[in-house]
Amino acid sequence: MNRHIIFHFIFACIFCGYLIVGFHIFRDYGVPIDEFSQIDLGRVNYERITKGSLEIQKHFDRYYGPMFEVSLYAFSHGIASLALGMEEMSSRRLIMFIFFAVSLIFYYRCISMIFNHPAYGLIAVILLLCSPRIFAESFYNTKDIAFLSSVIFVLWAFVRIQLFTWKNLVLLSAFTGFAMSMRAQGLLVLAAIMTTFLVYGKEDISKRIIFAFLYGIFALLVTYLMFPVFWNDPMKNIIGFWQSSVNSIGVPTYYFGKILVSPNIPWHYHFIWVAISSLLSVVLTCLFGIVWFVLFHVRNSLAVHAQHRALIAMACIVLGTFAMSVFFHPRSYDGWRHIYYIYPCMIGFSMYTIKVFFEYRKTRIFVFLFALVVVSIFADVIHATMFMMKNHPNQYVYFNALAGGYARAKANFDFDYWGISYKQLYEYLRTMPIKKTTYIYYEQVLPYTKFVMIPRLYEKGMHVVQTAQEADIYVSIQRDYKMPPPPGFHKLYAVTVDGVEVSTIYVADVYRKTL
Repeated sequence: MNRHIIFHFIFACIFCGYLIVGFHIFRDYGVPIDEFSQIDLGRVNYERITKGSLEIQKHFDRYYGPMFEVSLYAFSHGIASLALGMEEMSSRRLIMFIFFAVSLIFYYRCISMIFNHPAYGLIAVILLLCSPRIFAESFYNTKDIAFLSSVIFVLWAFVRIQLFTWKNLVLLSAFTGFAMSMRAQGLLVLAAIMTTFLVYGKEDISKRIIFAFLYGIFALLVTYLMFPVFWNDPMKNIIGFWQSSVNSIGVPTYYFGKILVSPNIPWHYHFIWVAISSLLSVVLTCLFGIVWFVLFHVRNSLAVHAQHRALIAMACIVLGTFAMSVFFHPRSYDGWRHIYYIYPCMIGFSMYTIKVFFEYRKTRIFVFLFALVVVSIFADVIHATMFMMKNHPNQYVYFNALAGGYARAKANFDFDYWGISYKQLYEYLRTMPIKKTTYIYYEQVLPYTKFVMIPRLYEKGMHVVQTAQEADIYVSIQRDYKMPPPPGFHKLYAVTVDGVEVSTIYVADVYRKTL
């Protein structure tokens, strides 16, 4: 019997359990702020491909990565609506969940191949799944989590390369091109892998140069084919894409109690966000693993095993991302969602730390460190799982102990930057008994508010007003930290995470007497 079969069996059980849970809860999550614009992006690109429409050439988001949105649009307006009878939002949640779930299989294989044992792949998948923000957003974040999954596919294709063959070249290029058709950061992934080919390998340097060059050319070609906007006036649109990518102007973000806008974001923005909203055990073991690996590779480069080539690429991705953040001030807002793609790499270095401690366990200090890391990871996973179960479907508002508690985190950082909790507010308002025309004021009119809440609640008798003074009901959402409503309002309902309000419905004292 294969000595690894027990780990494959455990992974299969965890994966099936995740599928069962996911199919049960995928409808629970709300609608992100830019969901409607993403749907429209998918539509104009889909119509360019299927009907030859040139609307994409003038679309506001024409340079945004289109290919995953095209797939979502085709599914939600085809199989999902016609054959399954699903409404659009639910169908998008379903395909996003399935896409992420498939990437978990590749991630398990990738980490297992790197460390020559499936135990590492199993632990890595558990850490990825039990990271509350990743878990929640894997159902609705069609930008950053989809790109994270695509990076996993790239890493898997990279790790499996034992020989420089055309098959391996085409597979790696296809996955990389697909990733770049989703996020401009795919260029960093491309650069990291090309760099790794050039600086390390058992093959002759001339072969590595040729392979890296062809890989880059083919990946860019795939990207071009997956970007319909490039098909007309390619040079003009490629220049426009580049100008759009390097434009660092972002939207307001709440950081350490201040409203900031890119490029006026401090250099430590991503460092802090990663540190306070990831699993703390991953942050600490990743930090140790990267430092140890870099020192080990520099001092003993000839001793690095072939499978560690993937760790070189992962180190380039993580360190390159933070270097870009520090020196080039890229567009940054909404926490660290734009760099979620580094998280599988971070977990990879956590696994490297475990392996280092395990291999050096004959030394007393490393026995202690190995036990400490295992216990810490186990405790972190249990705590995160309990948090997710307790606060479903609001796992996305997760902070670890470094944030100093949720009340302090709310006072210092963006809370519900996606506007996800508006769905829960809507469901509460929809069930409220209304005896007369009710006037409602929204602190922030997000797209979900505009396209769903306002028209549907209007039919119920709730009319929008422009000032809080006119309102019977005041709706607040903690996208940024906001001031409470004016005097005369009291809390009627709140979405909370560990006792701290994420979004709130207030009712005027005068109106409350009529309820």
